[in-house]
Amino acid sequence: MRHGYPANSPTIRRHGRAIGFSPSPNGCYIRAWWAHDGNPIGAYSSFEDAVEAGLEALGCDDRADVEQETARITAEFHAVDWPHV
Repeated sequence: MRHGYPANSPTIRRHGRAIGFSPSPNGCYIRAWWAHDGNPIGAYSSFEDAVEAGLEALGCDDRADVEQETARITAEFHAVDWPHV
């Protein structure tokens, strides 16, 4: 991905749109952002909060979807070798 975010950032895709997730520069937060233009959705202190906000931005509010995607994004996030800041 472009727009200053790492190319290997995990994403959630729905309805032809995508939300990316990456660490904040200080590593204290999870950032959620629109993958097509890099515009931020927000910075969150937990994966669940970040994923919930991302899914909400995509128009999804199914609690089971939040739980499933949180587990997937968390696993993918920890598998990425993030560049050190």
